[in-house]
Amino acid sequence: MDDLSQKSGSSRAATRAQILSTFNRLLLAGEKKRPAVSEIVTEAGVARSTFYDHFDGVEALFDESLSGLFRRIAHCLVGAGEREEMVWLMAHILENRERGRKLLSGPDAERIGNVLSRLLHEELGMRPDARLHAILISGTVMAALGAWMTGKLATTPETLSDRLLYTSRAILGADDDWRS
Repeated sequence: MDDLSQKSGSSRAATRAQILSTFNRLLLAGEKKRPAVSEIVTEAGVARSTFYDHFDGVEALFDESLSGLFRRIAHCLVGAGEREEMVWLMAHILENRERGRKLLSGPDAERIGNVLSRLLHEELGMRPDARLHAILISGTVMAALGAWMTGKLATTPETLSDRLLYTSRAILGADDDWRS
């Protein structure tokens, strides 16, 4: 790779990161469900065409925004992450429960569940029944997080983490137990 293509690649990644960072900031600070493309490009200092060069629209940007957090959760749930990281992630969700309540128990919950399911499926790779396991684990996690955010489930980040990790491992190990 020559210097020009390296610079343009890093510039492209920096622009994408700037758009994502701006979106996250506007999303957390705003009253609206999602910031408009016009608001994002103005704040990020990029052209509208640049935005669409990186993302198909605000919903694709929303999915990417969520993927950072939920990729880490998926990593923990399939046994690749540490318990302490899962506890930190649940504490982070609790600290942001005002926004979390809207996202995890409202109309976006299904969309977020689909993002989590896709990320779990990626983490599980070629494992037998990976798609089914991803759907089962995602459904369990989303139900628990939704109940936790709305106050239907009162527990600590530590306890919730432990139960989600245990349940995920039980789902993943069920095939082995059943077939033996």
